[in-house]
Amino acid sequence: MRTAIQEVTDGKSIRQVAQDNIIAYTTLQRYIAKAKGDPIHQQRLVPNYTTNQVFSDEQENALKQYYQKCALLFYGLSTKDCRHVAYQMAVHNNVKVPTTWVENEMAGIDWLRGFRQRHPDLSLRKPEACSLARATAFNRETVKTFFENLENVIRRDTEFADGTRIFNLDETGTTTVHKAPKVLAPKGHRNVCKVTSGEKGILCTTCNIIGAGGQAIPPAIIFLRKKTNPRMAVGTPPGSLILASPSGWMNTELFIEVMKHFIKRTGSTKENPSILIMDNRESHLSIGALDLAKEFGMTMLTLHPHTSAKLQPLDVGIHGPFKSYYNSAMDSWMLRNPGVPVTIYDVGQMIGTAFIKAMTPSNIMQYFKKTGIWPFDKDIFSDDDFLPSTDQETNAVQQPAEIFPSTSKDNESYFCSSPGPSNQYQNIDRVDITVNTFDSQLNNPTDINNPTNQHLVEPAVQQILRKSVDVPSIVTPDQFRKLFKAPPRTGERKPRKLGRSLIATDTPEKEEIAKDRSAAKRMKTSNKSVTRKVLQSDSEEEGEVVLDDESDVEGTWLEENSDENFFTAESLSQPVSMLPKEGQYVLVKFESKKQRLFYTAKVLEERNDALELYVSFLRYKKGHFTMPNVPDLSFVKDDQIVYILPKPTVSGSTARQQSYYKFSIDLSNINIR
Repeated sequence: MRTAIQEVTDGKSIRQVAQDNIIAYTTLQRYIAKAKGDPIHQQRLVPNYTTNQVFSDEQENALKQYYQKCALLFYGLSTKDCRHVAYQMAVHNNVKVPTTWVENEMAGIDWLRGFRQRHPDLSLRKPEACSLARATAFNRETVKTFFENLENVIRRDTEFADGTRIFNLDETGTTTVHKAPKVLAPKGHRNVCKVTSGEKGILCTTCNIIGAGGQAIPPAIIFLRKKTNPRMAVGTPPGSLILASPSGWMNTELFIEVMKHFIKRTGSTKENPSILIMDNRESHLSIGALDLAKEFGMTMLTLHPHTSAKLQPLDVGIHGPFKSYYNSAMDSWMLRNPGVPVTIYDVGQMIGTAFIKAMTPSNIMQYFKKTGIWPFDKDIFSDDDFLPSTDQETNAVQQPAEIFPSTSKDNESYFCSSPGPSNQYQNIDRVDITVNTFDSQLNNPTDINNPTNQHLVEPAVQQILRKSVDVPSIVTPDQFRKLFKAPPRTGERKPRKLGRSLIATDTPEKEEIAKDRSAAKRMKTSNKSVTRKVLQSDSEEEGEVVLDDESDVEGTWLEENSDENFFTAESLSQPVSMLPKEGQYVLVKFESKKQRLFYTAKVLEERNDALELYVSFLRYKKGHFTMPNVPDLSFVKDDQIVYILPKPTVSGSTARQQSYYKFSIDLSNINIR
């Protein structure tokens, strides 16, 4: 600016000088007008950002620290929230503010603009969504457990000393529909679109494996098919493993194939062991995979759930660029093939393009270092990284009590806490408790210059007392705003046993996994194996038919089968001993020469004289029963009713969900319609 003013003074035009020095013409013109009456060296030649400043520098620094802390706690404030906090701080500190602040109950947009210019280290960012589970799972305890397990494994063999035998495995989704990038478009058109292959697309899972030495193993790609096709491998990285799954996701059987692929590409043996770090998905921890890993000298180390975003190199910095390159490759393919949708047979070449660009040795080694896995650094994460996971009440910055000079004439006390809107002080802080302790020991607690009391006052307290008279006090947002604190957990939720970091191939851990798998399998089987007995009610007047699982009363029409506790067509060959009541649900049998069919129905009317019942039939589809839109009404004879069903249950809150009926018995072994 000084040079520009001198050039204009020497005779150059203002517009030309402004253009040469990249200065706004009106700004330079304003400074030239000021220079006519004052020497240049006496002018202020920098922007005056303090024009709209309302708070003092100390108060603004307190605001800035609060905004930063909220962002680190994953509860960042929007621009409007920041303005509300600024207004509240002005009220609590009795700061004179413009009338528009009082009318709107928040600071003005001009103040916020000036505040951001005065603090360029703050920026307006679009935050990434983070679930509560992920925010709270990454804490000191879970990270400590993981690094203790990792250190334990690394110390087991000298082969792990250089990090070349440490690997990380993780899956990511690659679909046939890409995310469109930003495009240049004319102004005034609100609806700007870009062609994609479809609406939802077909999922293909790409399983990547990288090593701390910078190596990337050819990926395993799972296609949404029942069988593989040679066309799927076209364009994929050389040596890729091509698999097929009806769901497109990894499962237990496919993961064993991935393990064999890993063993083949890394040459892992008991003489040449390796470490494989991965998340603890159920498909990763099958007994077959663990046995295979132990046989070939692999140590499988799992992460704590929801910590992979910080502890897994693939999640931290590899899969992000991989997805970006994949989207870019698909976008280029769409431009080269207009009007042609992308199929799963085209996905392989896009994965190949993205794989080469993302899986570079420098990237891989950088993110192994960033996670602290290799080179091993268990203290890689700072206190700021753990802020969102800690208890907010204990985690909040608990500053010492703000010291306010007493406004009373007798100077009763120097200690008080943050004022509220009414400027009333309350003694609630821990420093206040310390001073009260000294108050009980001193004859004159406010007279710190009294020689008889000097030996009773600690030097730190003397310093606080002296500082309280000289330093102006402020009320920070931490004191008048509610802390971000989650309600206490009830403890009713049963914790997941495998939901932790563990060395899965170690014998105790492996036996625990096998035990849990067996228990889950038995529970699943026991839920299916249900024996139902139809017993006559004790009340002969009502004549109801009830269900009983434990009674040994004889005379039931269905006998217990010790081998299979399921209904079969043979076990339902006899009719019931008594007719059901109105409103009950029954199982109706229809026989022909070739087959025997069963239908469920609701009894609408009894007709004992004709031994017939008027019923409304239900329809069976995918494990549940529904009433048809057009009622299927008919008369059935008593000998066609072979079982009286228990009262059905419904689930859900919508009308559609409540139209699905489910009976608490297994009807899968009969020809139900």
